[in-house]
Amino acid sequence: MKYSEINEKKQRGRAGFPIQIYHVDHEHPQYHMPLHWHQDWEFIRVLSGEFDLHLNNSECRAKAGDIIVIGSGMLHRGQAHDCVYECVVFDLNMLRKHHNDAASVYLRPLLTGEVGVTRLPLTADDTLRQSFWQLFDTLRDRPPYYELTVQSLLFTVFAQLYAGGWLTAVGKRLRGTHQTETVISLIEWIDAHYAENITLEQLAEVAGINEKYLCRLFKEFTGTTPIDYVNRLRIQSACTEMTVRRRSVTEAAFDSGFNDVSYFSRTFRKYMGCSPTDYRRQVAEPSVSNARKAVGE
Repeated sequence: MKYSEINEKKQRGRAGFPIQIYHVDHEHPQYHMPLHWHQDWEFIRVLSGEFDLHLNNSECRAKAGDIIVIGSGMLHRGQAHDCVYECVVFDLNMLRKHHNDAASVYLRPLLTGEVGVTRLPLTADDTLRQSFWQLFDTLRDRPPYYELTVQSLLFTVFAQLYAGGWLTAVGKRLRGTHQTETVISLIEWIDAHYAENITLEQLAEVAGINEKYLCRLFKEFTGTTPIDYVNRLRIQSACTEMTVRRRSVTEAAFDSGFNDVSYFSRTFRKYMGCSPTDYRRQVAEPSVSNARKAVGE
């Protein structure tokens, strides 16, 4: 999943079935989930370890077996702790036949943000947990006619969330404050320009605030400094360059906004715990080897 996009606008699944499952472990370039938002709904199940979710200015810790539900338009980020987790991201409109069908009475407030999950994580009862687990497993395994099962399970999950009191009126949308909009605008700008030379003075000018307030506000929402966030984004980009596009270490460094390979290597080790050369050898090269084996080379 390309979490480096602050507003994910990518196509989920396929036309007519806009839902996707993602498996994330410590080798994933976006193992720690950067701040982002999307119009889609997202379910996260923690398979092992612990996961800290930051939803606007609130936070919670989920452990193995817990479920996290993130509604449309919510600004969120996550920190994984020796964790393996899976995300199901989907367009809730897939459950609406037309605007006035019976289900829309319950789906419409979920889409507008008037109703959402206010208690996280979901330490759900066995019935609700079983429904979530079956949804994740069905998307992962894709048995025959799985599309019918998935849509049925989504209806079941939301009915159980309503019945269990997990879904409540939240008043105004969480993504509505001036501070939130400022952070969103700034990170969207960073996402578009991270490969360029970026200074704190420049970021303050983009946000229309002074540097001191910028650093305080940015850390409140993201948990890190603006420059640290830029570097993390560049490292994530470099990982993608090496694993997906098969670029060399030097090419990945320059394409991701680093002007000095030595500095890139030090920064990469700081965030990834290994050198870019070792990462490419351990992650990228085995993928190429496995792909060749699969086609009989």
